[in-house]
Amino acid sequence: MRARIIANMHSGISHLHNYQRELEQIVRQLRRQGWNVELWKTNGQGSGRKLAAQAVADGADIVVSVGGDGTLNEVIQGIAGTNVALGVLPTGTVNVWAREVGIPLNPLEAAKVLIEGKRQRIDLGMANERYFLLMAGIGVDAKITSVVEQHALKRWGVLGYLLTGTFVGLGPLDFRLRLSMDGRRFRTRAHQVIVGNTRLYGGLMSFTDQARCDDGLLDICIIRKQGFLGRLQVLFNAFRKRHPLGPKVSYERFQTLAIDSSSSPTPFQVDGEPIGTLPVVFRVVPRALTVIVPQDAPADLFTEEDLSEDKVAGN
Repeated sequence: MRARIIANMHSGISHLHNYQRELEQIVRQLRRQGWNVELWKTNGQGSGRKLAAQAVADGADIVVSVGGDGTLNEVIQGIAGTNVALGVLPTGTVNVWAREVGIPLNPLEAAKVLIEGKRQRIDLGMANERYFLLMAGIGVDAKITSVVEQHALKRWGVLGYLLTGTFVGLGPLDFRLRLSMDGRRFRTRAHQVIVGNTRLYGGLMSFTDQARCDDGLLDICIIRKQGFLGRLQVLFNAFRKRHPLGPKVSYERFQTLAIDSSSSPTPFQVDGEPIGTLPVVFRVVPRALTVIVPQDAPADLFTEEDLSEDKVAGN
């Protein structure tokens, strides 16, 4: 088994801890299993993608992302559409993918999943020319994400997002949108639009509760313009994972979706990273990625069984 570990040592709370020793321990653990392992570190924005693409070119069987969901998003840009499997050692702020599939948040425990886990072939979403694994957001959440990134509040973790959300909440909270979904066109005035390939949002909430990772579709949750109490009720239901979320919330599935806005520049984000402003075209890329997940990962996230009955380490 030839593996390449790609580590962002500045992700999430990593800057507060010395993960170098843990990573070296994990490398030794994998080598005892007979793996040929190399550890590479990112050196700035975009390097995760380059290192992942180089790993594919070098013949790696597995690429392991060490960091948060932003690092994970960079890595999948370099391995999407290949047969190289993706493993995850979560060290980020929220680690949504790890929480979604049940990967332990302790990197040493997560390393056991690399050895004992199973492989699943899943879909990816694409926003214009960028892949996403988890979700994309248009409107308020994208605005919050952009502010957090610009002011380095991401180092504050969840607190940074909460403080920014309170600030953003004092301004305009709806956007005029034009949508074309699988050829059907309509307009709406929305507070937020969430496109999901998976279910968890921010690690705590669920907006796209019916999403499956491998059904050849993306799910969309549109939260239309409403008053403060209505917005609060939607958030409360999302935290409780109680659906439907509210009378002014609509839910659909699609393969292709184009969105534009007649409002002032409307931001969007993918996998928690600000990308730009509308317009954007979303589409599903079926079975574009192989992931390593725990043997007891939630079965209802997938429509198909794992790729083989063998453990990953035995392939």
